[in-house]
Amino acid sequence: MIAVRKMLALAAGVGFAMTLGACGGSSGDGCSKSPTAPGCSPPPTTVAVQPCTQNVVESGGGSHPARTLVFNDFSVPDAGRLDTIVDWTFASTRMGVFLVPVNTCTLEQFNARSCNFLVRSEPSTVKPRKISTPNFAAGNYRWLIGNFSDVEESVSYQFVLSKGSCAALTGSELAGFSLGNGAPSIERLIRF
Repeated sequence: MIAVRKMLALAAGVGFAMTLGACGGSSGDGCSKSPTAPGCSPPPTTVAVQPCTQNVVESGGGSHPARTLVFNDFSVPDAGRLDTIVDWTFASTRMGVFLVPVNTCTLEQFNARSCNFLVRSEPSTVKPRKISTPNFAAGNYRWLIGNFSDVEESVSYQFVLSKGSCAALTGSELAGFSLGNGAPSIERLIRF
């Protein structure tokens, strides 16, 4: 009888120890091996935050004649967010910033606003112009910066490919003027 009691006590102790091992404790315990076991909590999930990386894919500047749309072609090597910053000298000058696939927008199409605009920030005096375009695909593009005023300007521009946890630009992607409410058309198209 005493031997049976000792055997039952030993079996109960082993069963109790196995139950404790399945619910928590130090590493190598039952929950580590089977987090979905009864009494175990699943391990917390962590989301890896990608570090911010930014690469200037196009930048420059110079003289920008009145009533002129200047352009240049550039390549975006990877997908990401395209950040655009354009600034100019005079606060009263109305400038527009546009982006289209390369070789797809003539002066006539531009003035009719029938181009395939990927970025379209119509003329405004808000400066500097800052635009973030998410989910931008790699490829070849043409930027167009329009001086809708009657004075020559000095313009600087920068296009930055941002990836990861970079904060989006806050600023001035504005509808501004359009042809329907009095914005002048552009008279000529020249390469910057």
